[in-house]
Amino acid sequence: MHKGCFYCFCLSLLGIHASYVQAAAEQPLHTIRFVGSENYPPLQWQHPEQGAQGFIVDLEQALVANTGILAEQHLMQWEDALAAVQQGDADVVALIPSAARASTFDFSEPFYYVAHAIFSGASTGAEIASYGSFAQLEGKRVAVAAGAYAEQQLRDTNYSFTLVRAEDELHCLQLVVKQRADACVEVTTTSKHLIANHQLPLQQTSPPFWPLAYSFGVKKGNQQMLTFINQQLGVLQIDGRYREIYQRWQPQLEWQPRTFTDNLKAVAWLLGALLLLAGAGWAWSYSLKSQVRFKTLRIQKELNARRKLNLKLQYHAEHDIVTGLYNRLAFRKKVQQRLHQESPAAFAVVVIKIANLESITTVFSYPVANDLLIEFSERLRKQGFIFAAHFGVGLFAAVAEAELTNERLVELAMQPLQFKSLDFEPVLAFGITRYPSNFTQSLAAQMLVKPPTADELLRQALTAVSIARKAGHTWLEYQPEIEPNADDLRLLKEFHEHGMRDFYLVYQPKLDLSSEQITGVEVLLRWNHPTLGLIAPTKFIPLFEESGLIKQVTRWVIRQTVASMQRHQLCQRGLHVSVNVSTRDLTEAGFVSFVKQAVQGIDAHCLQFEITETGLIDDSERALEVLTQLSELGIKCAVDDFGTGNSSISYLSKFPVAELKLDRSYVFDINNNDRNLKIVKSSIDLAHALGLKVTAEGVEDFAAITLLKQLGCEKAQGYVIARPLAEHDFIALVNSPFQWSASS
Repeated sequence: MHKGCFYCFCLSLLGIHASYVQAAAEQPLHTIRFVGSENYPPLQWQHPEQGAQGFIVDLEQALVANTGILAEQHLMQWEDALAAVQQGDADVVALIPSAARASTFDFSEPFYYVAHAIFSGASTGAEIASYGSFAQLEGKRVAVAAGAYAEQQLRDTNYSFTLVRAEDELHCLQLVVKQRADACVEVTTTSKHLIANHQLPLQQTSPPFWPLAYSFGVKKGNQQMLTFINQQLGVLQIDGRYREIYQRWQPQLEWQPRTFTDNLKAVAWLLGALLLLAGAGWAWSYSLKSQVRFKTLRIQKELNARRKLNLKLQYHAEHDIVTGLYNRLAFRKKVQQRLHQESPAAFAVVVIKIANLESITTVFSYPVANDLLIEFSERLRKQGFIFAAHFGVGLFAAVAEAELTNERLVELAMQPLQFKSLDFEPVLAFGITRYPSNFTQSLAAQMLVKPPTADELLRQALTAVSIARKAGHTWLEYQPEIEPNADDLRLLKEFHEHGMRDFYLVYQPKLDLSSEQITGVEVLLRWNHPTLGLIAPTKFIPLFEESGLIKQVTRWVIRQTVASMQRHQLCQRGLHVSVNVSTRDLTEAGFVSFVKQAVQGIDAHCLQFEITETGLIDDSERALEVLTQLSELGIKCAVDDFGTGNSSISYLSKFPVAELKLDRSYVFDINNNDRNLKIVKSSIDLAHALGLKVTAEGVEDFAAITLLKQLGCEKAQGYVIARPLAEHDFIALVNSPFQWSASS
């Protein structure tokens, strides 16, 4: 990477806002846990004897130097490093910011820049083909490191190639050598080092693309850590330590593999030295001057090229690639600058969503949809908006003069789009917020609220556009009354503050109807709130799913369940343990890797995941992929609440499930409800025809047990057998001789 990256980093640090300096940490920091990739030279790698090495490793050490804070540095597979920060097992990871990662990470100011390229066959490896563009890779196998920035980018392209997920950057290149992939897409600097270090017959076969910033990422909402990182980056720049670290690693960061031309030049220099020793003084002097002139010219050209690249990288760091408008970070900074003027003028923030962009993409293709975005961005430039931004996937934001009415703002953007002989009527939704608003002015006069920030204004506009879309309105201006339910916000706030502190597990036994013995148990989650008391799962589980917190909750339940299984040797007792898993967990990147690591201490065959039937249909292809991988680990899966969803019965033969769980709404009254009895009987017959076992939920009387046994149902659970028990009560039940009979 060129010296221009250093100067760009200097400029970005000088722009750190004064709000970072004023932010006060809630708790003092004692130790910062840094994680990263173990195969990413020269940025970071794991040396077998010397431990963590690299430019980023030295920079992380410098961040905590002279602060009294300890730094722990752990390098691992890249996907595990991302998961560690997302789960709270680590604090900071260096990565490329992206819109997808912004949902789980907050990013520091950039400190370095990288580019990607295609790596395929070298000139010495005739058996490996060479590819210079994505178009040449159509129909081919493209390797990417699991969890890497390139993986998401390649999934979002409209090229039809097969992605092969590698364990890390080195494995990505090795897959091409082993001909299990046709090419690898990775960062240029690190890949060249890996190819040279491991003598791989590969080379960079495409021009560099995706020039991107490198930043430190922290878990979403960890403002204390983000503020500390940004402050220390500023200190490193001011006292010159960043420059020292960069210059120390510069030979490797800007290193290129030695070529045949380089060898020829070395020989030429040696011959020149011999000629000089032979006494050709005047020729040596002339030659030296010529070389100086040549090198000076070459260095000047290189500096000019680097300066242009630096300007280009800075432009791309602030602008959306498709539309050329500002991106989210740059838009936020521009709004914040207006707010920090000595006497800020009133203005309006407008968020615009093209609601039918996905339909346009499906009908007219991805390039046409891109043209639509470009045309719409040109409209925002020409229609009197002060400045505008594109956040991706058809979500725009703009700042307009305060005197424009809401109706006028909508009118400016609602005109039909015309291009390529096509007329488009984009379905638009508008969310509008104003600064200052009557609401904030009145409260500010009473000293009840602080002046709004750019983030708050943007959040208000996003809230308004979301509610406008749900209500079917064209536009909606933000008012405090449209905020989400206060009780839900309180629960989410307290969960963010206290995590899983007030959560615990209960265990509901499953009865084998044939042997009349307890052979399984379902683990259920409970929340005993310190002031609200016991909160129903039907209240907090949907809330966590909508807010994206269900991943954290599910992983906690799985870890606690596995620990209980180890503690009480449930697998050795022949008990099968079931855990409820959200469909959001199935589609979440890294879920299978987490499960694989979590179950290492038990026999995975005695663990079962229960997934709701309707959820499987929402993303059937992704569900099939994940369930297949879980099945290969030995983990069985059950379709929970069967009969309540809208999916086709044909899906039961598509997914690798082992069990159906009949919903309690059909089971509890089968002795008195002939319709429900027929549904239960037909469901059991269908399951058996597909080779699946059946468990009935919500069994509340002995008569239902007898009838279910006659119908061929294998297992049952419900209050007639046992209510959900605390862990020690369940273990006591398992340890005692169990005698149960419906006839008793």
